[in-house]
Amino acid sequence: MPNRTVTEVTNMERKAKQTRPQLVCVLADNSGSMAGPKAQAATNGIREMLLRCQTSGPRGPERSYFRLVLIRFGSAAELDPRCNLTPVRQIDADSIEIRGDGGETNITAALALAYEGLERYMREVVQPHPERGQHPLPLVLLFSDGYNTAGDPKPFARRIKELNIDGESVTIACAGVSTEGSEQPDEALLREIASPECYVHIDNVRMLSGFLAEVGSSGASSAREVGLIIRRLQTPRQVEE
Repeated sequence: MPNRTVTEVTNMERKAKQTRPQLVCVLADNSGSMAGPKAQAATNGIREMLLRCQTSGPRGPERSYFRLVLIRFGSAAELDPRCNLTPVRQIDADSIEIRGDGGETNITAALALAYEGLERYMREVVQPHPERGQHPLPLVLLFSDGYNTAGDPKPFARRIKELNIDGESVTIACAGVSTEGSEQPDEALLREIASPECYVHIDNVRMLSGFLAEVGSSGASSAREVGLIIRRLQTPRQVEE
């Protein structure tokens, strides 16, 4: 995929500010099948997303426009303690790594852990916020290259998408990663997990990096906005083909 920056989504009613930062929640497939170039691409994408988010807004370590939650999942799901609602300017991007050493692919555990934190965040932070009408909604990014191995993740995805501010719902964007010679993602499941028009098929590692960096740093707060970015990300690949 050509190296280009997606232009800022226009007409966003909810915009991240120092007083109302956007929470980006990354659910990163760390299963064994991700090891190698896919894990490195995911690492690069998250680091680039962080660097872009860190440059948004006025200078100062306490003036972040974004906060990050990072959940790695393999056979189990684990919350990175360095990225637990953490302002992005307090995170060393180079310290973030996806290794592909987590075993199987437990998407259910990742979504359950994400829902637990997001429900509390919406109830305690966003709903009572004095700027709730302009406060960006959390954005969830999930990528996976395999089939879920435990439980049913769909109820937890539904609960996340039911979290809302004044009828505007939290968005889940999903990427199914399938590079040459690798395992196939469960695209049918990932499409059900994703919000409308927020699923993307990833067939090369550069596109995985681009998905994480572009969508995660966009400030998009609705499925419509995320869908627009995903369509732009897909365009170069379609033109090349």
